[in-house]
Amino acid sequence: MDNLKVHLENCYGISSLNETFDLSSARGKAKAYSIYAPNGLMKTSFSRTFDALSKGDQPKEERFNRQPTCIVEVDNIDIQKEQIYVLKSEIEISSDNEAVTNILINQESKARYDSLVSDINKLKSKLETSLQKKSKVKKDDIENILKNDFQTDDFAKAIELAKGVVIGDDLESFIYNEIFDPKAISILESPEFLSKSNEFNQRYQELFDQAGTIYSRGIFNPAKADTSFNTLNKQGYFAGGHKVHLKGDVSSIDYEELQEKMRIVHESIDSDAELKTLRGNLAKNAQTQALITLLENISATEVDLLLHNTKPENQAEFKRSLWAFYVQNSPDSGAFLEDFSANQAELRQIELDAATEAPNWSKAIELFNNRFVDMPFTLSLFNQVEAALGRDKAKLKFTFKDGDDQVDCTRSEIKSLSQGEKRALYLLNFIFEVEDRKRKSAETLFIIDDVADSFDYKNKHAIVQYLEDISKIEHFSQLILTHNFDFFRTLANNFVHRQRCLMANRTENGIELSQAEGIKNYFIGKWKTEIANSEFILCATVPFTRNLIEYIKGEADPDYLKLTSLLHWKEDTAGITIGDYYDIYNRLFGTNYPTNDATSFKELLFNKANEIKNRPNHDGLNLEDKVVLSIVIRMKSEIFLIEEMRKIKSDNNYWCQSMNQFGTLIKSYTNELPYSQAIKTLEKVSITVSSNIHLNSFMYEPILDLTIEHLITLYSEILGLESAVPVPQESELAL
Repeated sequence: MDNLKVHLENCYGISSLNETFDLSSARGKAKAYSIYAPNGLMKTSFSRTFDALSKGDQPKEERFNRQPTCIVEVDNIDIQKEQIYVLKSEIEISSDNEAVTNILINQESKARYDSLVSDINKLKSKLETSLQKKSKVKKDDIENILKNDFQTDDFAKAIELAKGVVIGDDLESFIYNEIFDPKAISILESPEFLSKSNEFNQRYQELFDQAGTIYSRGIFNPAKADTSFNTLNKQGYFAGGHKVHLKGDVSSIDYEELQEKMRIVHESIDSDAELKTLRGNLAKNAQTQALITLLENISATEVDLLLHNTKPENQAEFKRSLWAFYVQNSPDSGAFLEDFSANQAELRQIELDAATEAPNWSKAIELFNNRFVDMPFTLSLFNQVEAALGRDKAKLKFTFKDGDDQVDCTRSEIKSLSQGEKRALYLLNFIFEVEDRKRKSAETLFIIDDVADSFDYKNKHAIVQYLEDISKIEHFSQLILTHNFDFFRTLANNFVHRQRCLMANRTENGIELSQAEGIKNYFIGKWKTEIANSEFILCATVPFTRNLIEYIKGEADPDYLKLTSLLHWKEDTAGITIGDYYDIYNRLFGTNYPTNDATSFKELLFNKANEIKNRPNHDGLNLEDKVVLSIVIRMKSEIFLIEEMRKIKSDNNYWCQSMNQFGTLIKSYTNELPYSQAIKTLEKVSITVSSNIHLNSFMYEPILDLTIEHLITLYSEILGLESAVPVPQESELAL
């Protein structure tokens, strides 16, 4: 891959881009380009375009539905989807509410596998809900109970077996959890029940049918009567002299009379010690009471069926029959089995591929652990030996350590990975893909989109090292996109040739890429040598010069104070000349620039800002242009605020004396005129540019990240500010 031609129109957010990348390794150049592009300019759109191509799709223009054009050629031949690998800035790891499997496989197959498992699990969950409603077994317990009852370790197999059971009886009335609850089953298996169940049931049913009974099936039974009357007694109802009136009786009765009446009613059962014990046990708790309620509400035939099937030797078959009845009467079971069966072959093939690739995952994991340091976990495989031999699919293990404590987790068990940790896992997939393509000698164009985000500096360096390793593989090429200038500069200082370091700019015609300048040290590489040749650079050096004077001499130094007046609207600002600035610059840097230019520095700043605003195209890093605009935006804002405060105070000689001038002015103005339309724009100035004017060689990322278009728009808003101070009436002027 020596020559890459890219012609894009209306591809996501890119209206137009035409570029040819020389990816040959001539003269020892690495087969890699780095592209600096501020957020919102082109990175995501460029990556999405190539991601679409890697999937065999065509990119789109989603917002305005314009017709896209996408021509990408490698050595004058259309690029093939297999030749593209996109490492996106977004972390593509399944979220916690989706299927997160432990299988290790290439990213595309992993995504497909997880999707299939997720679809199956959704249908499985729906089936479990249906079975839960029928059986009253907790949803979380259904799978294990089903597998245990059908003696299989596979849920789908258990459902298949249930589907195949021949059911000869109507089991609609029987609820699995009421019958096989441990407390209920202990009654069913008790000696009393086994020996006297039929007799007990006969006499128990007679309680509801005898003359003058106080009981009603399914409504008020002996257990409920005992609970009700005992509660009344414990709460002092009868001790207070109250009585109860039972349906059918002529008069009310007290507690002693009630007890005697109940004794007579229950005599047919309680006269037999075993039957009495059985009645007491069935009234013990909610689970056993549910069983007795079932006996009350089913027919004699169903009672016989229940008593027969709950004998210990028949319980296993009865359990399977109940599950079979529920499964065969649930349409969700058919949908689950159909989907499960339809996708089994594909799932098994992916698992087979995973077993084949397992040894290569071991190598990728070893590389990851060696390169990336101070991670909160180390990675390994649970099945190291089997995976290394290719006998089993690889299962990733996370090992977390804190002192002597150690915890091993699978991916599916981890619910709280940080963004950095997720990115590390995402990067592991990338490493595997690279190593796999390296092993297969697959010609590949890697599109790398802000891979260093979320990592600390140690691991950013590890990423650069790994990208450098990739650049040494003859059949690999890279386009590395970033909005992080420090990372961009690190790439240039390590392995990306300076001629292949590009900057993205928005023009009237779309996106253009131009060769970067001043990457190593912008101040030395460009500003120091061009200060006398560029008035834009001359203006932009003011904050840098002021910072150095502050560092060397302090804030009380006269030169520091004079340069402060070139960054704010002060009483002496208008009188400072270009010659005055050169005089300060020469003293600091030991240069000999002429100091006789009497042009107002403030007017120079304003003229340069207007030139930038009216320029149709903005190429390169634009650092000096951004600094000039930032200075002028704030100074124009302060001029507006001071003029407004003079009107409010009726004092044409007012100047702000605060050290934090802009902040003080905006606060005072807001207090005086809280509804002014200007406040919204002035707050943008405070947030966007005010703190970014303080430049030094270590920190100018924030202002680089601002697009020149954003600053121009803000400058235009400042120029259009209108006074909100009420104009005094003629009567007020007369006074």
